Order: sequence, then C-alpha cells, then structure tokens
Amino acid sequence: MKVSIYDVANLAGVSISTVSRVLNKSGYVSSKTEKKVYDAVEKLNFIPNVIAQNLANNETKLIGLYFTSLPNINVTSSNTYILEFIKGVNEVLIRWGYHLLLINEINDIKKIMSNQCKPQYYSFIKQKRIDGLIIGTTPILCSSFFELLDHKMPMVFIGEKILNHTGLNVYAQYKQYSRDILDYFYDQNHRYINVLSMEKEIMGSVIREFEIEKKDEELKLEHFLSPLNLDSYLDLLGTIFTQKNKPTGLLVEDTSKVQQTINFLNNLNLDAPNDVSIITIEHKFQDGEQCLPAVTSVYVPAYQMAFEATTMLFEYLQGNQDFNKEVIVDSKIIERDSVKSIDRN
Repeated sequence: MKVSIYDVANLAGVSISTVSRVLNKSGYVSSKTEKKVYDAVEKLNFIPNVIAQNLANNETKLIGLYFTSLPNINVTSSNTYILEFIKGVNEVLIRWGYHLLLINEINDIKKIMSNQCKPQYYSFIKQKRIDGLIIGTTPILCSSFFELLDHKMPMVFIGEKILNHTGLNVYAQYKQYSRDILDYFYDQNHRYINVLSMEKEIMGSVIREFEIEKKDEELKLEHFLSPLNLDSYLDLLGTIFTQKNKPTGLLVEDTSKVQQTINFLNNLNLDAPNDVSIITIEHKFQDGEQCLPAVTSVYVPAYQMAFEATTMLFEYLQGNQDFNKEVIVDSKIIERDSVKSIDRN
C-alpha cells in the first residue's frame, strides 16, 4: 500500500502543512515537532514526491541542455565534443542536486533562422519547465534567442559574445585557434592548404582575413564543408586528392575522421606527414594520440567549457552574477607527428 503525506501527518500527530514545512525546510518548525515528522517518515518508509515538492518551491530541479543539431552517436562527427560537454555539465549538476534534460531540435534550422518557427528550448524556458538553459553550441541568431537575452532569462550559451552588455557565454575563441592553425601551416612553409570544417561563415571569414594579411601569391587556400556521412566525406577526399595538384596541408576539424583520412591517403600511396600534413581539433585531451601517426591538434577543452558554463548559470540563479559575463577558454596547439616542414629552397 502506498504511503502518503496524510499517513505521515496522522502518525506524527501534526498537520499536513507542518509535514510539508519540515520536508521542504520552509518556515519555522520546532526541533521536537521536526523529530516527530522524521520519525514517522522513517517508520512508514515514506518517499516524498520530489517533483511535487519542487513545483511547490517554483523549481523543477532540471537544467536544459540544447545543441543546435544532435547527431546520431553511432554515426558522426562532434560526438566527443558532445559527450565531454555533457560530462562537464553533469559534474556541476550533481553538486547542486539537479538533473539534466537534453532538448532535441525537431524543427528545420533554416526556418528557425528566418523566424518561421521557434527553437525547441524556447517553450521549455518560457513555460518554466526547466530552471535554466545551456546552449552547448553557437546559438541560432533568431528572434526567440534575442527575446530570452532581452528578458535576462537564465541561459548560458557557447560562442562569441553577441551583445556587449547582455548575456552569459563561454567562448573558446574559434576564430583565433582556426587562425593559429593556418599560421602554423604557413610557418612550416605550406602554401596549398585545404580546410575541411563543419562551420561555413566564420571559417570563411578567417580564411579571407588570412589571405588578405599574407598577400602571398603562392598561397592557395580551399575551404570545404565536411559531410557528416562518412561515405560522402571519403568521396570529397577522393575529389581533392585525385587531382594533379594536391594540397600539402589539411585541416580536418572532426577528430573522429582523421584516422579514416590517413587510411584513405595511404590507399592512394600518399603518406602523412611526408606527402600531406594533417592538423585536427581535439575536445578530449590526447585524442590525437590515438591516430597513427599521432596527429597534431588544437586542444579545445569541451569539459572545461561546459563546467564553466554550468557554474556561471548557477551563479546567476543564486543571484550572485549579473546577466553580463564572458568566460574565455584558452586552447593550444599540441605538436605531434602529423606535420612536416616543407623545404622551399
């Protein structure tokens, strides 16, 4: 038979509201009365309805985590980033006694961008079905997002700050570390570089700025959007490396595709790094060590980013943080065996 709060109140000889105050730790209750309630709870093996308690306190004890697109973990790309990010978020949630709610996006991204529909996280936070929101990737710049910023809703996003004096964000300096990779290739005398990235606009602007600054007639930079599907990705590699003039430097953003890239090149009798130098971006420390050869990487710590974002969110929820803070996470190039300097003499 299920035990209710009424049974606890009867056994303790107190009112239901007194039991509620004791269990929710709200309002004054004498130590004697408190002991009666806890003794009754223990004797009856009563398990409080946590959801009902939280609703009474105007809390859900849930933090929403949203990624613009959540890939199939068995198939793709950015898995390491997502898994490391979830670990970082969960580390903080456990300390605060909160739970994670992963919010999937079911609407078309283009429709969200054009404000034809709202992102999935919007109703969750507006209807207070979650206590706070973390956007784990660069947010879609739509009216719904800006509305939440304007109303100072409990939300932290990953990416560059959008408004100077509004919002909570964690930024790993994507532009800067992308530029660092191009500089690294250039310093090793590579002048024909291909970039396979999952980001179009920002990477495109980085490349254009790099070309303008270098003013090098020998420099040739080509940018391709990296397909999520492995077969399509390998088809793209085939297009790149079966042409007469081949790039000597290759940035493969997705670490999970680096070993397949190396194997594909080997099948074309091309060797890394002697024929093609490769750099990637790793979100879990030493992931690049798993490749053969070990691949030079920029380490962008997804776990730390998530930990900082979640900590900032709770600081805001507790009233200890204004709605205007940016945390910058540093990244660094880890030199391994996949890049070779070219002799230009």
